[in-house]
Amino acid sequence: MKKTAFLSPREPQRGLTLVELLIALALSLAVLIGLSSVYVAVKQAFRFQENTGRLQEDANFALDAISRELRMAGYGGCTGVKKIVIGSVTTYYPSSVLSSGSPDGIAGANPLAQIETSSAEVIVQPLTSLNFIRGFDNVPSGMFASGSVPSTSGTDSLLFSGGSAESVAVSLAMPAANSPLTIASDPYGWRNATLNSGVYNMIVSDCTSSSIFAGKVAESGGVTTIAHEASLGNSSDNFSSAYLFGTDATVNLLRWNFFYVATRSGASTPSLYRVTFNGNSRLAAEEIVSNVESMQLHYGENTELDGSGVPTLVADQWRTTAAAVTDWSRVVAVRVGLMMISADDNANPGVTLATPTLLGQAYTIPTGASANRLRKEFSSTVVLRNSVAAR
Repeated sequence: MKKTAFLSPREPQRGLTLVELLIALALSLAVLIGLSSVYVAVKQAFRFQENTGRLQEDANFALDAISRELRMAGYGGCTGVKKIVIGSVTTYYPSSVLSSGSPDGIAGANPLAQIETSSAEVIVQPLTSLNFIRGFDNVPSGMFASGSVPSTSGTDSLLFSGGSAESVAVSLAMPAANSPLTIASDPYGWRNATLNSGVYNMIVSDCTSSSIFAGKVAESGGVTTIAHEASLGNSSDNFSSAYLFGTDATVNLLRWNFFYVATRSGASTPSLYRVTFNGNSRLAAEEIVSNVESMQLHYGENTELDGSGVPTLVADQWRTTAAAVTDWSRVVAVRVGLMMISADDNANPGVTLATPTLLGQAYTIPTGASANRLRKEFSSTVVLRNSVAAR
């Protein structure tokens, strides 16, 4: 038979002494402090990596948006911008500065005319080899309605124009110089425009001639036509030299884009903005991506000629400011630099940052901006293919 052992009531139960308890608490506290330090370090590293990843994504998106549009700068059809006919159109839409509201207010089809009032070529045409691209060392107040200049600091801006990627083919050769252009269809709904009487600034081009004109799309009896008479704002009912465009011609909208950096009301960091003129009207300012603190631009200018006096079409001189460009018609490449900034403040505590640079130059943090945000430079070089392509 098993015997059951019982504690003798005379044997006292033993626990932790005060010293042992204090030692245990001290060890536990040391472990907790260590774990807390690891947690804080891991969390900070995660925050750092997250902000860095966002900077990368935002920068890639911003540079892609600028580069994609910039590659169309100076597009004037098969003949190119250097041979596009000048002076066909006398009126551009809209002709006045539009409504205010930061960062809105940019003028209409030819905003350079608001700034360079003494340049006849700039005033008459928004698309020539002289002015299809124009950079600025700031965000010009002349591009905006009075009282609507956005909040900017230490940033460049860029305006460029050209034919849009939206293109339709002429489906019937013009029988007479004043005949409308006939197209197979209106896939982009141009005839539905209600602003500015439905008139668009357009480019018609084949590989012999190219012309800017004011056109209005209509459809009747299943036939879609584009009128171009003088009453729409053209200098005459005919294209230059009474040229007749055939079925090898295409029609594109004339458009421009203006990229700049500004801080919207209530935002803690600036953003990259784009304003587009679509041939008929200026669209509202579009915030492309946030956390872009500054945009800096360098311009590759071709100053050399070959033995026969023909431009080499190589960017042999890089201008670090727009003011340094001697001839805008010789700019064949643009280098875009963006200083991206983290959305989180105090994202790099305890880290001593080196002086940032942007496009090889020392970068000065704008007055009032936090020095504790992460900053990183991103850049891309875009060749202006419509300027360098042989014609």
